[in-house]
Amino acid sequence: MREKHSTPIFRTKGYSRRKTLEVTVGNVGFGSLNPVRVQTMTTTNTNSIDKTIEQIKRTIAAGAQMVRLTTQGLKEVESFSLIKQQLRNQGFTIPLVADIHFNPRVALAASVYADKIRINPGNFSDKSRASSQVFSAEEYETDLKNAEGRFVELLNTCKKHGTSMRIGVNHGSLSKRIMDRYGDTPLGMAESAMEFLRICVKHRYNKVVVSMKSSNTRVMVQATRLLVSMMEAEEMNFPLHLGVTEAGEGEDGRIKSAVGIGALLIDGMGDTIRVSLTEEPENEIPVAIQLATLFEGWSIGESLIPPTININPFSFNPRRTKELFGVGEENPPVVMAQMQSISVELLREWGWHFDPEKQKWSSSDNAADHIVSDCNDIASIPCSEQLPLVGNQPNCRYSISHIADKPSVCPNFLIIDAEAFTGDLALQVANYPKAVIILRGKYQSSVYAVRNVLFHLQAIGNENPCVVSIYIDAKSSADFQLTASAIHGSLFIDGLANGILLRTSHVIQAQNVCDTSFGILQAARVRMTKTEFISCPGCGRTLFNLNATLLKVKERTSHLKGLKIGVMGCIVNGPGEMADADYGYVGSGPGKVTLYRKQEVVKKNIAEKDAVDELVAIIKANGDWVATD
Repeated sequence: MREKHSTPIFRTKGYSRRKTLEVTVGNVGFGSLNPVRVQTMTTTNTNSIDKTIEQIKRTIAAGAQMVRLTTQGLKEVESFSLIKQQLRNQGFTIPLVADIHFNPRVALAASVYADKIRINPGNFSDKSRASSQVFSAEEYETDLKNAEGRFVELLNTCKKHGTSMRIGVNHGSLSKRIMDRYGDTPLGMAESAMEFLRICVKHRYNKVVVSMKSSNTRVMVQATRLLVSMMEAEEMNFPLHLGVTEAGEGEDGRIKSAVGIGALLIDGMGDTIRVSLTEEPENEIPVAIQLATLFEGWSIGESLIPPTININPFSFNPRRTKELFGVGEENPPVVMAQMQSISVELLREWGWHFDPEKQKWSSSDNAADHIVSDCNDIASIPCSEQLPLVGNQPNCRYSISHIADKPSVCPNFLIIDAEAFTGDLALQVANYPKAVIILRGKYQSSVYAVRNVLFHLQAIGNENPCVVSIYIDAKSSADFQLTASAIHGSLFIDGLANGILLRTSHVIQAQNVCDTSFGILQAARVRMTKTEFISCPGCGRTLFNLNATLLKVKERTSHLKGLKIGVMGCIVNGPGEMADADYGYVGSGPGKVTLYRKQEVVKKNIAEKDAVDELVAIIKANGDWVATD
């Protein structure tokens, strides 16, 4: 599916928000001219009223503008109403959202008290995902009409009480009806939402926000773009809620969230954000606030606007390039290091280790593939000829030139400034057939100019590999990590770039720059260099200490490069929402865990104290274990 609608998916002139209607939740407006709002979800048991209230207060202090609570049964609905009343009595007016799965009756009850309810069309009224039914066209329509009947009852109750709604689709928890026709795909996710949105429009209910969530950033981005395209084709303009579900914790969780959310925000999509971290919910808010405001006011002035865009925004089709010294074609994107000074210690931070006895350099899995340095210190580095050095000093393996230099057919790296790029310069690149382009951006906002150059090179059939190098004006290591990830997300999710060379003005440790570079590529699903952990933030359904459990699983399995392991708090959503995982650890009851391989149960209801050992045993039994040194 390509762009046939009037508004292109990709912004080429800078940041501008997608136009939506306004949806008011409580006293807070979403979409339209409102700023991008930030929200989170409680991790307490909703029936623990005092604990839940205190946690909500902490999120408010951190800057949350809306909070969602698990509301899985009628007892939780009653607790929800008491929580809301007590908060109001204490002067807190933050909108509260009831999170509903599987139970229309609970949704009806919650809609009386909640400012907003969240339903998942994949399980709102469909409990038949495990069935083997194959739907004929007639059966499909009958099943959809049955769902409509149950959904309309909820819409009428929401109208009566002024309650808003999020139609929240999750990859891995689509209805059997959708799975049968579309599979567990971005298109299936978008169509799942559209079925329910059409019902809303038909019955004149417009207080709707919609979301497409996945732990796979590529799926999340493609599904959201498809949804926007399909909504516009049917003249809908509902606000969008953005989030990468089960992103994990710590640096990995932040990088993954920023890559996925940033890849949509850059093109004006997104009216509210939830960053899902396996941490305390108040920790999510500063990350969401930074992302929400990152792209505001960015434009590219007089930079080149590509005459056409040959990239399909709804599927992954990398830009076609040749291979030059391990960069481009079928190779995963490379990581390059920029060194103003060079030393054995600094090289170690970039994954290169020198053995003085053997007089030999070796590299780790997360080592820079090429090292750019033109400093005189190279002469002091032992056996520097063994290193993948790029520069114009002796012992550099490859040279660097600029587009204004004399054309060369020798293997080298060619620096091009995106802001100065013109159609004439694009033609001159043909004079450097063996050059890897280092495409530089002077500012963070240069991401638009950088992307336009890549669009242009694709349009004219240029096949030189391109490494992107955008200047990050960061105030701290955390700021650098989040900003770099959000800016580079779309460049790799869309397969436009063949490498990354991060630059920053501030003194950020080389190890941090290296880890962020590899983290961005892993989050964008283009280069896997470590274990990926898919873990939910936890909620009132979680039956064990999710944070501590995730750390235990990480401690035992973090060396399993490329493996995806899910750690999920409950059996309600866990199996579906870790659809992308190779192995899964899912809470199934108090002190009980069920273990999965892919989507299949391997061991059920085992004691939590034995679960990590059992998980390791299953990984070993399936031949995916690698012994540590």
